[in-house]
Amino acid sequence: QFGIRVTLLDNNGRFWLGAADLNSMESTTAPEIAAALNGQVIHNTRRGAEGQFIVYTAAPVYDDGYIIGAVHLAAPLSEAQALVQQRWSVLVGGVILLAIVAIGVSLWLSASLIRPLTQLRLSALQIAEGNFSQRLPETRQDEIGQLAGAFNHMAAQVDAMLEEQRAFAGNASHELRTPLTAIRLRSEALRDGLVDAETARQYIIEIDDEVSRLSNLTQDLTLLSRLDSGNLQPGQESVNMLRLAQRLVDECQPQAAEKQLSITLNAPAILPEVQASLSHLHIVFRNVLNNAIKYTPPGGSVSWQITPTDTGLLNVIIDTGQGIAAEDIGHLFERFYRADKAHSREVAGVGLGLSLVKMIVDFYGGEIVVKSAGIGQGTAVTITWPIALQ
Repeated sequence: QFGIRVTLLDNNGRFWLGAADLNSMESTTAPEIAAALNGQVIHNTRRGAEGQFIVYTAAPVYDDGYIIGAVHLAAPLSEAQALVQQRWSVLVGGVILLAIVAIGVSLWLSASLIRPLTQLRLSALQIAEGNFSQRLPETRQDEIGQLAGAFNHMAAQVDAMLEEQRAFAGNASHELRTPLTAIRLRSEALRDGLVDAETARQYIIEIDDEVSRLSNLTQDLTLLSRLDSGNLQPGQESVNMLRLAQRLVDECQPQAAEKQLSITLNAPAILPEVQASLSHLHIVFRNVLNNAIKYTPPGGSVSWQITPTDTGLLNVIIDTGQGIAAEDIGHLFERFYRADKAHSREVAGVGLGLSLVKMIVDFYGGEIVVKSAGIGQGTAVTITWPIALQ
């Protein structure tokens, strides 16, 4: 009803969250936005494109002392203007008593409009200072109450996003630091001649393994970043899924043989080709197969069933492994999450695999579902991959 717009912009002045049609109200180059990105809080009142007055205010958003963006508020005062003009027309008509009443009503209406805007401005300033726990009261049942609810939801989203970014940065830093520490310690021992020839050879192998781990982690983080930013382009290759599946099973055979696992592929002799990047498909199914092998005890089995459907390929990978607890199922696709934290110390990987798998599958319009009856009951991963790009 009041046309109030609340928008979050990043530190480059680009739209982040809120009113997507900001340009209909004001350009992101507005002076109050530029001032907010320089650490100032200013308020302006200007005429809009249709001649109505609009109140603008903007404040910087800080995180750890750095400006990471701005909160921008634009509120047209057209209704208040109309009421004031109406009361002036009564004054012109000479009805003094009605004019006094009209002025009183105008003041009351103006206060009812400005009061929630003032609360909103103060809350925006609190958020700009890093207090993301700040919330507006949602006691009203009108549009102002709805605005308060939307503002609170937006503040909660921003808080959650920043917390996720902090957690991701901390986990990534830890996972990068661990192999670097191992490389440094072994290289120092080699440099100082503190080990015999056999140990030196083993150290070189371990350094090579850690470098490979760093390389894989960097590639995964890069791909995740491109998926997050929307800069990744879908592959246009026509991929022979049967050939890829057989290749992946063959690649996993030595790993399975070490644990005395059987790994089988069940698929029709002819499968439709899918449009995708071969490397993206390889990442998805190699990660799932690796997890199945890692968490299946010796003597178990891993099977991959491929079934064509009307719109895609249904891939079901089942293992007889340790299974997954019900409380962990909903967290499997979170970055750096480990369902079995004790066993995770014994196997390679950093907890990015399933998160990356989920994002790639979603990117191509597919679906992934993980099911397990519980600990010790094995796991079934179902991936529906579309034949054509979505």
